[in-house]
Amino acid sequence: MLTAGCVRNSRPRRLSALAALLLLGQMAAGEGDAMIKGKPSAGNPHGDPALCSACHTSDAGGRDALSFGGNVWLLCKSCHDGRLAAREGHPVDLKPSAAVLETIPSSFPLQDGKLTCLTCHDVASLCRTARPADARRRSFLRGSPESDLMAFCFYCHRREDYQLFNVHDQLEAGKTKTDTCLWCHTRVPDVERHPREGTSYGLRKKAVELCSNCHSVPAGHPAGEAHIDSKPSADMRWYISAYDLEPRMRLPFKQLLEYVRAANRAAKSIPFDEDGRITCSSCHNPHEKGLLPKWDPRSIGAESKKAANHRLRAREGDVACRACHQK
Repeated sequence: MLTAGCVRNSRPRRLSALAALLLLGQMAAGEGDAMIKGKPSAGNPHGDPALCSACHTSDAGGRDALSFGGNVWLLCKSCHDGRLAAREGHPVDLKPSAAVLETIPSSFPLQDGKLTCLTCHDVASLCRTARPADARRRSFLRGSPESDLMAFCFYCHRREDYQLFNVHDQLEAGKTKTDTCLWCHTRVPDVERHPREGTSYGLRKKAVELCSNCHSVPAGHPAGEAHIDSKPSADMRWYISAYDLEPRMRLPFKQLLEYVRAANRAAKSIPFDEDGRITCSSCHNPHEKGLLPKWDPRSIGAESKKAANHRLRAREGDVACRACHQK
C-alpha cells in the first residue's frame, strides 16, 4: 500500500492511471497468511469466524474494536506487506481531491475524509455472510458483482481522463519517445554517448522509488534483503566489469579480472544507485530493446515493450545471476 506522498506527481493524470491499474494488478486481498497478535497464522482470516482476532480486539467486532487503534491502513498493512500477503498498489491514507470526491459513491466509505483499504474492499461483508464463490477473484470489491476490474476503477475515476501508459514503450518508428524518458529522467539522456564512470543520468529520485510508482515487489522475490539497498563488494564490482568485457576480449576470465583491477575499470552493464547501492535497475533493464546501441553494455537485457524475461541484465543464453556472481 502506498501512503500519501509516496507517489510522484509530476504527471498526475498518467500517474493516477497507473495507480488505478496497479489496483487491478495487486488485488489479492483474500490471499496469503494472516497476522494474529503479531504472528503469522496458517489461514486466511477473511470470512473465517475462528480468526476474528486477526483484526479485532474483542468478540464484539465492529470498527470500534479494530486493532491498531482503528487505523485501517496499519491494520491491513500488518499482513499485506508484500511478504505475508499481497501488497496493495493504490494510494491510501490521503484525502481525495474535490473532483474525485464528487464521484466517489456513497457506498464507498472514507475514514476522517481519507481513503482507506475499506473504501474499496468490503471485508466486513465476509463476517456477515458466507464467503462468496468469487470472493478471491474480486477481492471483496464494492459495487456491482458484475463489474469487471477495469470498470471498478471508474466508480471514482473518469474514464475519459485516463489512458494506458507503458513507460517501457520508448521507441516509435525507430525514434525515441522522449516523454517516456522524462518519466524517470529530468532530462533526455544522450543514448549515443559512451557511458563514463560517475556520469549522472538525471534520475528524478532514488531509483527504487521510481520503480515502486508502478511495480510492487511480490512475496518471494529474489531481491530481498540480500540485494536491494546493499552495497556490492569491490571484488563483485571487478567481476561485473570483467563480465562486461568477456565477449569482446579473448582472454581467460581470470586474466580479465586482473586487467580490470589494474585499470580500475568500473562496471558498466550493471548500474547502481546514486549511493553505489543495488537497486531495481541493477538487475532489470528498464529500456526498450533498440533504444541503446548494441555496443553499449547498458543495453544488455533490454526487451521489447512487453517483456518476456523480466528484462534481466544478462547476455542472451546466460543466467542472470552470472552477471554479478561467479557461482
